[in-house]
Amino acid sequence: MSKAQTEPSARTGMSLRTRLSLLMPLLLVAAWFLGKALVRGHVDGLIQGSVDHALPAFSLQDRSGVSWTRESVLGKPLVLHFLRSRCGSCDVEAPDYRRFEARANELGAQVLHVFTDRVLDFPPELTEQTIANKNFAAPVLLADAVFVDAFHSAKWSNVTPVTYVADAKGTIRYALRGGQTADALVAAVRAVAGN
Repeated sequence: MSKAQTEPSARTGMSLRTRLSLLMPLLLVAAWFLGKALVRGHVDGLIQGSVDHALPAFSLQDRSGVSWTRESVLGKPLVLHFLRSRCGSCDVEAPDYRRFEARANELGAQVLHVFTDRVLDFPPELTEQTIANKNFAAPVLLADAVFVDAFHSAKWSNVTPVTYVADAKGTIRYALRGGQTADALVAAVRAVAGN
């Protein structure tokens, strides 16, 4: 290196190396936020991609052994609530979902809670404990990768909570990412029911 390249600039008082070393952490933080925003936008696009499409064909059993299919949920609004263990937002919204469940019958809606734990290879004991802690009244389904792929990709099974609201004909009208309130869920069901 020449003497001119290593000596501090008369105008700034810092060498180029010093300036770059100060700028590097800012560039790394900016790159991290940009990367996070790009991933979030991609996943949001996958989730919103289901809106205005028919519910996919599916067949899953709830924990009591009842089989649920696309055909069995047609005829009334459907709320599909995707969640998982180790999800802070899922824990926060659980009381609102319990309040919503208490109103689902008067709204003529069916609620199905869909756990993605199996796709994420969570231990069954953890899933059972989480389900017990949630204390939901509506049926709980344990999703497989095919089911999650039909909505927003099994690759993103860790992105929860996500709620899909379908109309009585089985067309998904809302894809709601993040924790929901009971009032927001009631409003979505009323909107798809035309009330």
